[in-house]
Amino acid sequence: MADVVVSHSRRLHWTALWLGLGLLSFGCTQPASTKKSTDKTDATVEQEAESRTLRNLENAIANLQPDKLGIASAPEQAIAVLNEWARGAKLAAEKTGAGWEPTRPHTLLNSLPNEWLEQVNLAQYVERDAAFLRDCLWANRASKFGAGDAKSDLDIVLNLFEYVARNVELIPAGRRNVPLGPFDVMVLGRGTAQERAWVFAELLRQRSIDSVILTSRRASRDEVDEDQLLVGVLFEKDILLFDPALGIPLPADVAAPKSALPRLPMTLRQATRDPELLAAVASDSGGRFSLTSAMLEAAQVQLICHTEQLSARMRHLQEGLAGEQSAVVSDPLEDLENQPGLWSRVARHPAATWSAEDVAIWSFPEAIRKGAAHHTDEQRQELAKISRSLAAPLRIKSIRGDEVSRTMELEFTKPERALMKLRMQHVIGHWPDAVQGYLAVQLYDVEPPTVKNFARVSSDGKHREEIAIVSNLDKQSLRSLMMQKRPPQEDVYKLHLWAVDDACYWMALCQFEQNRLRAVVDQCRVYDSRRSSGGWTSANRWLMATALVQQKKIKEATRVFKEFDEDSCAFAGSRVLTARWQRLLEPAE
Repeated sequence: MADVVVSHSRRLHWTALWLGLGLLSFGCTQPASTKKSTDKTDATVEQEAESRTLRNLENAIANLQPDKLGIASAPEQAIAVLNEWARGAKLAAEKTGAGWEPTRPHTLLNSLPNEWLEQVNLAQYVERDAAFLRDCLWANRASKFGAGDAKSDLDIVLNLFEYVARNVELIPAGRRNVPLGPFDVMVLGRGTAQERAWVFAELLRQRSIDSVILTSRRASRDEVDEDQLLVGVLFEKDILLFDPALGIPLPADVAAPKSALPRLPMTLRQATRDPELLAAVASDSGGRFSLTSAMLEAAQVQLICHTEQLSARMRHLQEGLAGEQSAVVSDPLEDLENQPGLWSRVARHPAATWSAEDVAIWSFPEAIRKGAAHHTDEQRQELAKISRSLAAPLRIKSIRGDEVSRTMELEFTKPERALMKLRMQHVIGHWPDAVQGYLAVQLYDVEPPTVKNFARVSSDGKHREEIAIVSNLDKQSLRSLMMQKRPPQEDVYKLHLWAVDDACYWMALCQFEQNRLRAVVDQCRVYDSRRSSGGWTSANRWLMATALVQQKKIKEATRVFKEFDEDSCAFAGSRVLTARWQRLLEPAE
């Protein structure tokens, strides 16, 4: 199973892997005391088996936690324990007359490749399931802290979408050729419109809210124009429209906005009955948004699911999850015991403008799950490249050289991966801890990190003298050595620069999640001044503008958005919001 954490750690080896017999005599009656003892023993054996089964499930779930899998535990270990749990749970179920027989697959699966049915019908858990379950456990947490202090269901949906949009910077389709699941997309902090849509849908699923993909109808379902892709949220008696490419819900109040950020999503009925609504969004976007009312009247409706969620093995696991371990891991197509399945809930939704025959399955999640389980050598290399900063720091353990040879070479420790651990804390919602760590990382450029027993070593290695880097002059000298244009100094220096860039922006994100809006703006300005050519320039401006409008500083936010380059993926969304803010400002002016 290949992903940012698991595959990366394997490649560089940075993680540690981790019947009773009874005798019955014919024609004889046992003494009462012996019979009591036997009954007690049988009960004890059963209790021990039940306790062992429960422990196996607890251990498996503990090893699958997002901040442990691939770092402190190996996927194959977690899956082995999960299969041990399944054997015990199946035996216990059979004793009570509850079988684990698979249900008949939904007829919709018959239209899909045989590989789908094979994966759905797998009885045992496989290594690929580890990443899926880790994603579900993370999404369950994130669906709570990502919703913030929202009370109403509508506010929960809106907050979750905004959480995804600001935490996953939009990148063009095809820019990254590594298939990554929702959690890995969040760790890297960048994703396509399809990946944003998928992450949003998985957060909603944990809140028992259904969503679908709506696209313009095409001959091939695999060809998706990301500028014509919407997430339709099945909300009570409406279907709310969200655009992952624009990064906003399609606003129903586009002509006369009621808030700086859209909080009144357009419904599918409104979009199809009033062509002017979508036309206004298209105009505000400068023509980047191209969906029309006519396209949505005959939209392709696709279920957001893949084989793990549809399988019987996950349905059995769902029954065993409770309390702090609970997460939605099963979402079958077929109806079960008076509980409507995913297909029924979508096909028969009261606001559906489609017929049951129009409902298909979105192929994207399954393709990603399959690809992520078998990364090619090229994909592993690309994954190592795009996640390289997470290896920081590589501490300097010694300076080798002397005045005679006139050479000074730095020797480094193995990658410490402190930034990876901080990023995990960030993504699972431990923001104060992450902020403190990010502050330290931002000093890597100024004060190159060293080990405690830092030393000067002679060229021949015979003499070693421990020294302390205390003064600013010492730090400047060490920094100068780090900047030498030859490896390994140059390679480590660049890696630390990437880490500083990430930490500077991610710190602002953590502050936003803590609702420290003034601190967000200050940190974003620090990034803008010090990292003007950094990797998060567009995302930083989007975050700064968002924090400003939430402080009712709309004019300042408008000026920030005017700095967007037309080539930026966020340009269309910034245009739509800028036009919205101008309408809000006009009455005051």
